Amino acid sequence: MIRSIFALLFLLSGPAFAQLPGVNVQGLDKDEVGDLELLMRQGACPCDPKLSLFDCIEKKSCPAAVELATFGADKMREGLGTEQVLKALVQKYMNDHVPPARFDLTEAPSKGAKGGRVVVVEFADFECPHCAEMRHVIEEVVKAYPNDVTVYFKQFPIAFHTYAEPAARAALAAHKQNRFWPMHDLIFQNQAVLSPEKFTEFATELGLNLDRFKADMESPAIRDRVNKDRQEGEEAHLSATPTLFFNGRMYLDDRTADAIKAHIATLLKAQAP
Repeated sequence: MIRSIFALLFLLSGPAFAQLPGVNVQGLDKDEVGDLELLMRQGACPCDPKLSLFDCIEKKSCPAAVELATFGADKMREGLGTEQVLKALVQKYMNDHVPPARFDLTEAPSKGAKGGRVVVVEFADFECPHCAEMRHVIEEVVKAYPNDVTVYFKQFPIAFHTYAEPAARAALAAHKQNRFWPMHDLIFQNQAVLSPEKFTEFATELGLNLDRFKADMESPAIRDRVNKDRQEGEEAHLSATPTLFFNGRMYLDDRTADAIKAHIATLLKAQAP
């Protein structure tokens, strides 16, 4: 996923392994310098996106490019591998040079605090096994920060998942009757056996008005909502599910409950007066 995000955000350039003027590479071996340079040749310069980071470093025209390369070199000196350095570089690039994503949350299902200081937007696919695991993580996070975190759920059905799109519509149809999260849980719990009949079974189990549920599930408004969610995700450079955004910033670190709770603690600390 990280490399696909990198490919979306960054441009490709020419051959690698020249030099990085102005960047302290002391303590790095030849292979590490080569890997760092290759990453710089793939990254778009924040001062001139038509050029690579390497081009701007070579021209000595963009201090921000040198800062990114220096950051990468520091991470290598800390002992991080190339993939870890890439992840750290992408996160820093996005935090420093990409504006926070803005999402329409007016109709999105939510849980947690009302007006939390940390807003989490999750894009998920109901047939994605990692998304099914993420629901447990989200539950733990919401319980850990009941007054500080608001979680919104956005639909991002993957085309090759047969029932992901109808599952998204079923969940939003249940949302019309204030039963999104119970439907969300039932769909994930029965992920391996989804079918149109199952969605009706779930609606019956939840005590929904079936006529209204079926009509909403097939309505243009619900279909448009799914498509708009997916479009928002694509515009935010989303390429896989689940993907989380914290206050508009894509989260690229470990997706364990402990890692996410630590990230939230950092965000809250940064907001403290």
